[in-house]
Amino acid sequence: MRIHFYATIIGLSLCFGQPSWAQTLYATQDTTYIRAVERALVYLQKGQCEPCLTTYQKAFTIAQKSALSTMRAALCAFQCKQYDLAKFYIQRATDIDYAVAEETWYDQQTAPEFDLVRSSGMKELAEEVFTKKDAQLGLNQALKQQLITIYTTDQQPRSRVDSLIRSYGMNSPQMQQLWQQIHQIDSVNLAKIEQIIKQYGYPGQSLVGSKQGNTAWLVIQHSSLSVQEKYFPLMQQAAKEDEMQKSNLALLTDRIRLAKGQQQLYGTQVISDSTGKKAFGPIEDEANVNKRRAEVGLGPIEEYAKQFGLDYNKSLNR
Repeated sequence: MRIHFYATIIGLSLCFGQPSWAQTLYATQDTTYIRAVERALVYLQKGQCEPCLTTYQKAFTIAQKSALSTMRAALCAFQCKQYDLAKFYIQRATDIDYAVAEETWYDQQTAPEFDLVRSSGMKELAEEVFTKKDAQLGLNQALKQQLITIYTTDQQPRSRVDSLIRSYGMNSPQMQQLWQQIHQIDSVNLAKIEQIIKQYGYPGQSLVGSKQGNTAWLVIQHSSLSVQEKYFPLMQQAAKEDEMQKSNLALLTDRIRLAKGQQQLYGTQVISDSTGKKAFGPIEDEANVNKRRAEVGLGPIEEYAKQFGLDYNKSLNR
């Protein structure tokens, strides 16, 4: 049977399940704070900007360590036409965690509640703040924008994979057409990334920020084994120098090993067969997999499995 790699970048920066998920998402385990911001989110989803804003403001008297919640508060303020306050919250979010603030704004899957305003006047506020932050950090803004475009074109068609598999099946004409589109985009993106690497070396976070510092890795991960092996030493050095996330190097390590018929080290790769059935690829020294995962900033494999609807023990017949 043909085997498909199923793990993607989408969502992998988060930890999974309570309380680790909440700690990462909201940057705290304070349950009072978490309940408050989740109430505010309900108001936001209902389009009730005033109670949304008031509830976020009350939550921030408890703590304000979550860039995601602060960006959502900015959205509430914008919807209430309190534009100065919206800008203030965007700025605050970039100060808390710039990578999360950008992820919230640019990535539809991370925060779909922003979909209706990404092309509105709020876009001007967000990009004004982001541009100022980039200048403060000494980032190459033109290169960063190029990488944002590459990242977006990589992820957009992949965001449709799950729904098409559920609707039509893994080997359906619809899926074959989507894979063809994905492969064409990957080819174009790889050529762009190789040109960037030729000019700049690995485009890491000191050059383009922490989020886009992983875009070259993403495109290479979606390339052929020969390309992955060609650039692996470069990315290994980038991860060592904190120019890209060590967790992402772990994903690439596992993908290369499975493609070569070896066992993966970190348990990052979920595969599916021609029927769409998912399972973890074989894991070396499985008893210590969580220790290795922790060393590169990944959460427990038991929690990771839940992303794919898997029970870890059952998936490995343990």
